[in-house]
Amino acid sequence: MKSLIPSLLILLILVFALFKTGGQHIRKKQKTVNSTYLEHVRKHKTPHIREELRKLHTVAYAKNYIVNVIKYGSHQFDFKGGEMEGGFASPNDAPKIACYVLSLSGKQCKTPYSKDAAMFYTSICGGCHGNDGKGLGGAYPNLTRDPLLGIERREEFLKNLLHKGVH
Repeated sequence: MKSLIPSLLILLILVFALFKTGGQHIRKKQKTVNSTYLEHVRKHKTPHIREELRKLHTVAYAKNYIVNVIKYGSHQFDFKGGEMEGGFASPNDAPKIACYVLSLSGKQCKTPYSKDAAMFYTSICGGCHGNDGKGLGGAYPNLTRDPLLGIERREEFLKNLLHKGVH
């Protein structure tokens, strides 16, 4: 009986640790479609998904995507450096930075970015993404990638919805 006590104690500690973490390391993330989004799509009379897919690879879409990531953050990737929180730049500066980011991959916004956009990018974003936007060795996303990783994931999501018959 005395020889079982250490084993039972270890088992009890493991069960407690598993309980405290909520089994996060064991459970797989389930990919689900947000029910509010599905309801929104059902109410639309236009082919909403196809319309977004047509716009997906435009500079305007990429700019809007980058602005939203700057404002609200991104929590969809498992990069070594961690997830990006929103609010690192003011909402007024976000479009300037987005246009500068697009310029790193040879794209141009309709309205050119201001001269201070490079300074904003370097001081706010460059520490993680590098001054060239390539992502510091894979620890953070490459912002010169075409399409941007988040846009590529959005495209996969929308195509999956079409495949499931959600229009």
